[in-house]
Amino acid sequence: MSKEKKEELKRERLSRRDFLKNAGIMTAGTAVGAGFLLSGCSQDAQGGTEAKPQAAEAKPWLPEKWDKETDVVVVGTGCGLAAAIEAKNAGADVIILEKNDWVGGLYKTAGGHAILGGTRIQKEAGMQDSLEDWFEDEMKASGYRGVPELIRTYVERGPELIEWMESMGFKWYPTVGNSSPEVHRVGRSHYPAANPDVYDAKPNSPMSFGLAWTTVWEKKLQEMGVPILFKHRMKKVYREPGGPVLGVSAETPEGTINIKARKGVILCTGTWTDNHRMAQAWDPRVVGPDCFGDGGTPADGTLFVDSAGDGHFAAAEVGAGFSDMSFTSYIYLFYGSRSYWGWEPPDFKTAAYYADGKGIPRPAAFFERVILVKNDGVRYINEMEGARKADPAKGEAGSINENPEWPYTAKYLSLPHPRNVWAIADSESAAALKWPIEDLKNPNPKKGLMFDPACIAIADSIPELAEKMGIPAAELEKTISRYNGFVGAGKDEDFGKTALFKIAKPPFYGLKASLIRHTQRNGVRVNTKSQVIEQADQLAGYSGKAVDESISIDQEKVIPHLYAAGELGNVMGWRRPHGSLGNYATVARIAGENAAKESSWE
Repeated sequence: MSKEKKEELKRERLSRRDFLKNAGIMTAGTAVGAGFLLSGCSQDAQGGTEAKPQAAEAKPWLPEKWDKETDVVVVGTGCGLAAAIEAKNAGADVIILEKNDWVGGLYKTAGGHAILGGTRIQKEAGMQDSLEDWFEDEMKASGYRGVPELIRTYVERGPELIEWMESMGFKWYPTVGNSSPEVHRVGRSHYPAANPDVYDAKPNSPMSFGLAWTTVWEKKLQEMGVPILFKHRMKKVYREPGGPVLGVSAETPEGTINIKARKGVILCTGTWTDNHRMAQAWDPRVVGPDCFGDGGTPADGTLFVDSAGDGHFAAAEVGAGFSDMSFTSYIYLFYGSRSYWGWEPPDFKTAAYYADGKGIPRPAAFFERVILVKNDGVRYINEMEGARKADPAKGEAGSINENPEWPYTAKYLSLPHPRNVWAIADSESAAALKWPIEDLKNPNPKKGLMFDPACIAIADSIPELAEKMGIPAAELEKTISRYNGFVGAGKDEDFGKTALFKIAKPPFYGLKASLIRHTQRNGVRVNTKSQVIEQADQLAGYSGKAVDESISIDQEKVIPHLYAAGELGNVMGWRRPHGSLGNYATVARIAGENAAKESSWE
């Protein structure tokens, strides 16, 4: 920090103190029961240093004492691990906090691929790409609502991940795919290759998944001697009023502790998709009966990850602002399951125990062969809308039936509660679709496709099926009879569906739809250094006149010593297709580098 900057901070602190005195808040007696400052430190067993308190003047923004201290506190062990590595590489002492008793969070469970352009892997595969093309495609992917400076930073720094990850034992699969051809003009999907000597991979697969990323990072941090404090859930960020962030408090099995961060706090706490209250605040349609987050198994209430928005709330308390989170998340409709993923037994290390979840597969043929009925037993949509793919000409992006504005999902969201939507097929269609009948008859909500008994009905008659689904039998019989008439006539007079198959041969199958909130987009506003931006600064420089002005995100005032990365940040734009691990790792690395450069606030 420059001499001028230090003097400026000193003047600001003095002026704040004068204000408090003049307001009668600080008096000669405020030292009684006051907080404490550090007078000396001793090393403790868990990493960091244990502080010795000394009575001082009252500073209500400080805890009574600091239980530990370090240079940089990183919260979260998804992309937070990458931030911690870079902070340590830059010479900072680092402590990592993790609310679970295992490493990785949702990052570990991700599909594993990163969207990267202009890489060595592409060149080796004979592909031509440029950073400018990639930048243009990323802007398109966000609906042109991404912050150009942030996307430019990702594009310029992202390719570094190839060699950086390899230096820790990570292997890249030599074939580069294209998971989003509607927006990416060339293949940019880089996947982790199996590397059994370093990390696990799914059985009989040449590729790994998110587990590969977090495993190599965890091993690297062990080599570096960086402590990870498990079952430490960050609850609060401490900030001097108008000044820098000072540290955090965390809940532990032994009680609440306070950790001083001399240089910075990096929040990598992920999403809020499991928090129905926060989801409801942004989109009331995505909560209610049959609506779930992506962090656990509703069959028994287990939350593996507990994505509650901890970092969002803590950052907002100290003055951070949010970008546009109205996209909320990808909205999936699973049939026969209520879970996005699982791990049974939950050791979170063995890939063979990982459960893919997501219920019955949903290729185009699924929507051709089933009918979808709502709570009153009546069809409500042309089922083939569920098979529609993104149309680049309409500016659409994303995989099949996952975006809330598309007709298939929007129509579901428009239904009143209880929606109680079911996909219905007969035995001939079930056979044609190669449904795993024995698994449907004996559903296990913790393994494989995670079929859930609450979401499956099998019967030899339509009235019996209706009873099991909680739908009026007479209406369901009428709906199926009418639909079978359309099949015979070769024309769907209700919705114009063109692929028509009768529902006539028992047994009959009903698979209940569950809405799953997955992968939040946007979050706390940050700049290109991953510094969190001060919300109140939006009024600074406002002239009150009708003018056409804007400023760079890097010109906005930041909350000193506070950083954010991953799903908590807003590097992605309003929405973007999948393959986010590269984005999150890159901005986390940037956060770690810059936090380590900060001068101590002491």
